[in-house]
Amino acid sequence: MQSQLILSTKLTKAKTTQLNNCFVSPPFKLLTLPSHHQLKAIQMSSSPGLLAGDRLSIQIQLAKNTDLALSTQAFTRVQSMNLGEWAEQHSHFILGENSRLFYLPHPLVLHKDSEFKQITQIEMANHSQLIYGEVIAIGRVLNQEKFAFRSFSSYLKITHHQRPLLLDRIQWHPKKMDLTALSQMEDFSHQGTFIYLNLAAETLTLKKQLSELQQTFSDPNLLIGFSLLNEGGFTLRVLGHRAETIEKLFLQLGETLCESFPCDLP
Repeated sequence: MQSQLILSTKLTKAKTTQLNNCFVSPPFKLLTLPSHHQLKAIQMSSSPGLLAGDRLSIQIQLAKNTDLALSTQAFTRVQSMNLGEWAEQHSHFILGENSRLFYLPHPLVLHKDSEFKQITQIEMANHSQLIYGEVIAIGRVLNQEKFAFRSFSSYLKITHHQRPLLLDRIQWHPKKMDLTALSQMEDFSHQGTFIYLNLAAETLTLKKQLSELQQTFSDPNLLIGFSLLNEGGFTLRVLGHRAETIEKLFLQLGETLCESFPCDLP
């Protein structure tokens, strides 16, 4: 299955964000919701999950001064497949000047004997903002499928004028490496990554914001690591036992950051 979701935004005379162009192919669907300045949309799918040979492509382009909050309908499940088969997803996001993308998709669940590859490229312009997160479940734990997937590969690259701001690469091969080792997943079953970039904010302001988040957000059921990036923002890596717990944390973080750094129009 070859599936595409392509969308772009535009700013209206009333200073609201609307869809400019939108193309979806099955099983993708897109639902837009009423809002004020920000455009809110839900990425939907009629598929029960990703199967062997599936190729998904997501392309999003934000115009100058536009604000998009994109969410998903449900968990993405990578189903079992034969040896030598895999599914893959390529995502490419382009943020215009003074735009903001808020994208916290539902968790990805790796079923037994599944293999999944994903590449995400994000290009940012001056004064743009990014709130991005992803959660990965290492299997259906209640079905005794912990680390029963075949492999998982993820590559994330975020740039500003072709200069790297963040590179993150994950390679999991349960049969070749001990993913329960110290500094790996240990006894946790879910890993989350949260990224905030604000190219309009000063480094000291971001550092202060990160310190406040560290003091405010904590959970005895989560292992949370906060890291200030060299430029433009910060990132969190979270380990937990339930996807919903990490999802809730990321949503709270995103809402807090939207309030602290509103997407102001000139």
